[in-house]
Amino acid sequence: MGRLLYDIGIFAYSFGIRTAALFNEKARLWIDGRRKWRKRVASAIQKLDKGRNSVWFHVSSLGEFEQGRPLMEELKRDKDINLILSFYSPSGFEIMKNWSGADLIIYLPLDTVKNAADFIKLIDPCLAIFVKYDFWYHYLKELKKKEIPSLLISARFYPDQLFFKKWAWWYRSVLFLFDKILVQDQLSMDLLASVSYDNAILTGDTRYDRVWELSQHSDHFPEIEKFIKGRKLFIAGSSWPLDEKIMLPYINEKREEMCFIIAPHDISNMHVSSLKSKLEGKAILYSELSNSANEEVLILNSIGMLSRLYKYAYIAYIGGAFKEGLHNILEPAAYALPVITGPDHEGFLEGSLMEAAGALFRVRNEEEFAEIMDRLMGDEEFRNEASVKARNFIKNNTGASEKTLAHIEKYLTKI
Repeated sequence: MGRLLYDIGIFAYSFGIRTAALFNEKARLWIDGRRKWRKRVASAIQKLDKGRNSVWFHVSSLGEFEQGRPLMEELKRDKDINLILSFYSPSGFEIMKNWSGADLIIYLPLDTVKNAADFIKLIDPCLAIFVKYDFWYHYLKELKKKEIPSLLISARFYPDQLFFKKWAWWYRSVLFLFDKILVQDQLSMDLLASVSYDNAILTGDTRYDRVWELSQHSDHFPEIEKFIKGRKLFIAGSSWPLDEKIMLPYINEKREEMCFIIAPHDISNMHVSSLKSKLEGKAILYSELSNSANEEVLILNSIGMLSRLYKYAYIAYIGGAFKEGLHNILEPAAYALPVITGPDHEGFLEGSLMEAAGALFRVRNEEEFAEIMDRLMGDEEFRNEASVKARNFIKNNTGASEKTLAHIEKYLTKI
């Protein structure tokens, strides 16, 4: 019965996304990226080195890719393998489809019996690694059938997940298709133990290694440096309308005392134009920066730069914690930035941990935002203490990649 309901759910999802593709660009990319996938994959596989084993990494989207990236890069440096990377979401695939670190980057076909059998036969991996989420029953079942080891890494589990409901025995059985599950925290270990899964290991979160590595790079952006002109810079990363609502009054009031970069989550022309109009002049888009005069606010209407711009900042705000889900607070913390967010950190353990460490400040409204901004800007000792705490928080949590790689390599040495 559980399997039947799962297959019905997959079919319903497929129908729904095909309908949505008629008017939604992301859904259209999801469909187009999987069109004639067998022919595409078969052609791409022919170009790979036949003398190498293939390791398959699957990630849902960009966040999971960043968690797996340190491992993929290290494996490619140290092992003579073909690295195959699959994405589920267009928001990850479309950004990273030309990444040079993998030998083949593809969309994961819909999880059906035939798709799973055909896909795994085509790519013929010696090891399959799923990052954090995405529990696809038919793929895992096919891997088990072919005796191909499968690992789930950087995993996190929560008490209210379906796996841990007493009645959800079939869905829980999906966990037991993994040969090993490597988790981020003790709660996840305890939850897996509660359902008698005894092949889990606590290794930590590889994202800390990734952001620490990024912070060691010294990229320079002359056009950004020209915009800053020695002023103290505030960066708002991945902001949503509710985030912008509490920040804009302060930005409009303080523009002449410092400078600001806003990187909205939605970089569509409609949203960016609306945001610019609310900044009461003296705002410029990144795409127009060559014509810069004396603007105090820069709207970053491009993707891929944000993580490397934190090096210039004095304070950061990270969006999503009003409704959508907290975005990446680890990147600015790695650059020793005090971080401000909205109030809701549910499901984001790093937010609560970083707040407890004294490096993160939650705000509920524009008054609280203005209050913490004034304190960070006006009390240099307070700001510097938060800065040190932010960097130490990241540094003290590194090491997960090395632990995870040790377990991956155990499987590779058996081949």
